[in-house]
Amino acid sequence: MTRALAIVMAVAAATVLAAFLMSSSSVVAQQRMPCAPRDVVVESLTGPEHKERVVLRGLVAEQMLEVYLNDSEGTYTIILTRPADNLSCMVATGSGMHYTSDKPKSKSKL
Repeated sequence: MTRALAIVMAVAAATVLAAFLMSSSSVVAQQRMPCAPRDVVVESLTGPEHKERVVLRGLVAEQMLEVYLNDSEGTYTIILTRPADNLSCMVATGSGMHYTSDKPKSKSKL
């Protein structure tokens, strides 16, 4: 799987999950996901886990979606942040995502 395709798939899945969670009450959403101030979450991802942000995307309702990747281990974490109160919640984690120099063919089928 190419890096671009893997990131697109992760962002699409996280966007669907974020839309679902935003439709439920914020109290319910916070009970489903671990949440903390954004600087604490980012420090835990970029420090001990050695991940770097590879995607930053604004969403509806003033939400921000970020994907962090540790390329050497292939692990990723997707967080959703509300800039209004600087609260970040982990919405997904996984493995098997890596950088690649492969470029999809313009007429390729998924």
